[in-house]
Amino acid sequence: MTHEPIRILIVDDSRIFRGILESAFAEIPNVVIAGSVFSGEKAIEFLKQTPVDLATLDIEMPGIDGLETLKAIRDLNRSRPNALQTESVLISSLTKQGARCTVECLQLGAIDFILKPSGGTESANKSQLVRALIEKLAIYRQKRFSKNEPPPTFPSVPARPCHSNRAENYQAIAIGISTGGPETLAKLLPELAGRTLAPIFIVQHNLNGLSRYMAESLGRRIGYQVAEAQEGMPVLPGGIYLAQSGSHMILRRAGSQITIGLSDAPPENHSRPAVDVFLRSAVSIYGSSLITAIMTGMLNDGANGVRAVKRAGGFVIAQDQATSVVWGMPRAAIETGAVDLVLPLDKIAPTFLSLVEGTFGK
Repeated sequence: MTHEPIRILIVDDSRIFRGILESAFAEIPNVVIAGSVFSGEKAIEFLKQTPVDLATLDIEMPGIDGLETLKAIRDLNRSRPNALQTESVLISSLTKQGARCTVECLQLGAIDFILKPSGGTESANKSQLVRALIEKLAIYRQKRFSKNEPPPTFPSVPARPCHSNRAENYQAIAIGISTGGPETLAKLLPELAGRTLAPIFIVQHNLNGLSRYMAESLGRRIGYQVAEAQEGMPVLPGGIYLAQSGSHMILRRAGSQITIGLSDAPPENHSRPAVDVFLRSAVSIYGSSLITAIMTGMLNDGANGVRAVKRAGGFVIAQDQATSVVWGMPRAAIETGAVDLVLPLDKIAPTFLSLVEGTFGK
């Protein structure tokens, strides 16, 4: 299928890097460079006159930085809802300030981020950049055009057991999430933090070294500690744990104490941390008392894991198409026939709480 060209605005204070981006985009089909500007202020001036599909935003710029530029683009989009809405991809260096700003931008709805290549040859850096841009353009296409597709129909699934008659309540919550995760978690966690003794485990893809900043940022937003997973960390009642970038999160039990482990096993489903790896581990610890939600994200990580959760007697939720940024992982989970409920984002936290409290279905 032939795609319509994606119109791009490049925003970076470095003339050299703008040239590198233009050269990289030139190697990708169906992309048109609509403009290239050196500041956030110039980007907003440009977009007021010429809306584009996608803006690449440098995070650290003089004047208004990437975060303030993203906020201005969001306000501009809201002011003209019937016009073309400009999405944003961040171009980030892993400085401390750049990492924090990147996380905040992701929580405000930026599609994703790309680390500026460094350390390789000029040719290798350019190839790395082209691959990253192709990946983010695929995310953009799936986000924009899947919203216009009618919901798919799935074959009927076996009737589920009556969970409201369980003898014991659910004891732990596992969330698998990817593209759109930072924005989604910033909306979900305030409804859960401090309201349940069930520990909450989050496997978020594609943080690429930002998991510590992500945990800190979420904690500030919700006024409740979110811990980046560490080897040997004890799992406490009501704790919220975010998988560490580059490592699989697993669980271990020693007597009555459950602890977190980190594994450098190979990636699964192109991801480390992977949702499937964590769910296999969590099922071995919590069995039928585990609740799992597969939320916004591309591809199919979590699909095998929810089968294991369902075999053990746990409860499985998938986020619906309308509220997912990208409906890949939830759809794949639904296709397994192991999902108990498909819910919009605003219904997921109340359902978690009712399942843990034993009031679900009553």
